[in-house]
Amino acid sequence: MTQPAKARRIAVLLQSLEGGGAQRRMVELINGFAASGRTIDLFLVDGQGELREQLASNVRVLMLDRNAPAQSLADHLSTDPPDALLAGAAAVHAIAVKAVGQGPHIPLVLRASSHPLRTFPWIMVRQRLAEMQRRRARMRRYAAADLIIAVADDIAASIRQALPAAPIVVIRNPVITPSFLAGATAPVALPWPEDPGIPLIVGVGRLAVAKDFPTLLRSFALLRARRPARLAILGSGTGREIEHLQRLARRLGIAGDFALPGSVDHIAAWLRRADLFVSSSLWEGSAGALIEALAMGCPVVATDCVGSARDLLQHGRLGRLVPPRDPKAMAEAMAAELERPVDRALLAAAAEPYRAADQASEYLAAIDACLCRVKP
Repeated sequence: MTQPAKARRIAVLLQSLEGGGAQRRMVELINGFAASGRTIDLFLVDGQGELREQLASNVRVLMLDRNAPAQSLADHLSTDPPDALLAGAAAVHAIAVKAVGQGPHIPLVLRASSHPLRTFPWIMVRQRLAEMQRRRARMRRYAAADLIIAVADDIAASIRQALPAAPIVVIRNPVITPSFLAGATAPVALPWPEDPGIPLIVGVGRLAVAKDFPTLLRSFALLRARRPARLAILGSGTGREIEHLQRLARRLGIAGDFALPGSVDHIAAWLRRADLFVSSSLWEGSAGALIEALAMGCPVVATDCVGSARDLLQHGRLGRLVPPRDPKAMAEAMAAELERPVDRALLAAAAEPYRAADQASEYLAAIDACLCRVKP
């Protein structure tokens, strides 16, 4: 009897190993692939990133030419072809599609970790006008894939709407990992004197356009005019992004109650200590930070943006949903949520589907099934 096709050697493509949540989850998946006995080649466009030391020792890392990454990857794939190529994030989908198209076909798997229907506010006119073209380009790339692995139902539904025949499976991110939970009891170095009477509000994420932290600052300023509170935004950013938020905080008069601790080692400890988590995003993929907040039993306010927030918060039952870029509505929701009794067990239960189990095996089973369809 013929044995089912199995991807014994898998190439994975990432931009870098810098320590964002998406990259951390990819490292966990890659290590799971390697632990299962598969041979893993990890291709990087940029070699920087502190997560490299967390890779399993049997993962082979190969650097691409940053000036011509698609051609560089195509050369590698032609010389030493793997059984499948997994592009781990939208940032490298174009590279993967172009590389695979330049030689003998290698089954291509695109991981859909960000929402394909991003929404820019009208104040960002150039980005908003360019977004329709970008959406079409994203869908052309998904149409070229032999398999799409979406990290959330909402992402999969949006792709299916444009590509009804697209081969899509949904595998939720392993957000709540043992290492995340282990950090919950770590000490938190607050930049202010300890005062249990002043609530701590936390935002989490890269200081990027999608997170729209300026709206969070404006909302916090409105809240702070009514009651004492403190705000910490955890996440990395460029010097320009950091200065922009600090300058806005000074202009709003909240600089003394606002902090940017940067990337912290134990986000779980901050969320466990926080009185409220706020997501001000314009769009989300799997909303990892929101899931982490729920796991820690932290009350939540989130924008009702494209992404999974509405489903995660059970249409507002578990946390308040507000329109994106509406500081007044967000401030009112924050004030109300701070006064609402907290059922931490109920919140934590909503994060259970995202507890790390064996997502690596689910990925491998989906890739193996893809090989059976693609290969003769």
